[in-house]
Amino acid sequence: MVPEKGYPLVATVACIKGHCNAGHKVGDQIKVSARNTAGMCGYLYHAAHPAIVMLQFGGSVPWADNPGKVVIQCPDTENLLTLEVQRITSDHCEGEQTTPDTEECSASLSKD
Repeated sequence: MVPEKGYPLVATVACIKGHCNAGHKVGDQIKVSARNTAGMCGYLYHAAHPAIVMLQFGGSVPWADNPGKVVIQCPDTENLLTLEVQRITSDHCEGEQTTPDTEECSASLSKD
């Protein structure tokens, strides 16, 4: 297989409201790319794919506080999973662990 081009990415499960039927758990870190689902649920990967491609090839969204990170939600709104997809750069070491902000997750879920 041809090596991936662009930046490496890590997707972190930040929050789950309910139960993920694909078995993802809060804190899971998945090294995804435009061509590699890395075991991510197909529905979630489908929702995240545009952001994955954008981040992998250097793009960003203008409203983000961190231009190298995008927050995606699973299409299963009954068991809502929040995923943070982040570009790995020299500033963010590949082996560095990120901790999901469960307090922020709980606060955003209580607004429902």
